[in-house]
Amino acid sequence: MDPTYQALPDVHVIPSHLEVPGVGVILVNAFVLLAEQPVLIDTGLAVETEPFMAALEAVIDPAELRWVWLTHDDSDHTGSLGAVMARAPQAKLATHGLGALRASTCCPIPLDRVHALQVGDELDVGDRTLHAMRPPVFDNPVSIGIYDDSTRTLFPVDTFGAILPGVLQDAADYAEPELVGGMVAWTAFDSPWTHLVDRAKFAAVLDGVRQLDATNVLSSHLPAAKGCLDQFLKIVESVPDADPFVPPDHVAFAAIVAQMGPPPSP
Repeated sequence: MDPTYQALPDVHVIPSHLEVPGVGVILVNAFVLLAEQPVLIDTGLAVETEPFMAALEAVIDPAELRWVWLTHDDSDHTGSLGAVMARAPQAKLATHGLGALRASTCCPIPLDRVHALQVGDELDVGDRTLHAMRPPVFDNPVSIGIYDDSTRTLFPVDTFGAILPGVLQDAADYAEPELVGGMVAWTAFDSPWTHLVDRAKFAAVLDGVRQLDATNVLSSHLPAAKGCLDQFLKIVESVPDADPFVPPDHVAFAAIVAQMGPPPSP
């Protein structure tokens, strides 16, 4: 786990990262939205449940949570879901209904507490309404992001993630080549279908996100960013022209593992 930080007056980031030798750093973020009905967005990595819960408790008593918004059921987003739901007995789980069913095969989820979401839904959290949106690029068909129009804040799930040279808390602190190259590499890896898209249709989808005019971008795999939406959309739009991602072969993978050392204790 990395130190928790406050991205906005009402949003705290609970960050972690995965370091891949010879490749870079992949950030993994969860968020606490301090709405009238507090919302936890995603639940981190399973191997970090104990420190994740400690970080969450430093921001808010889990019993005060009223919503857990699970953006999708990938393991870097569901890691502490069971622990969170047990410690937050009044919270409902807002997520894609089929994603909840699939997640329940590997994590004890009280399905009677699931609030099934569709893209376009609105969730009333007391002092604001959260809008369920489809992120423009994704690696999981059940992905549902959030737009908070009260603060013009976009939570675009995996979109705008990047493979980065190190851990920072503000995307603006990376050199532009690091950010552009890292975002292109991440998107090509995380959403390989971008090399198959109809470019006009892809541009239209990205333009729909542009029209949100979000000031703040809080991606699951990038530090907090402000005033960067148009720049990020242009980077993602360029991905179909980039080289496709090529995974390591067995020799390269063995070299990566040898450099990583023993895995963390659960």
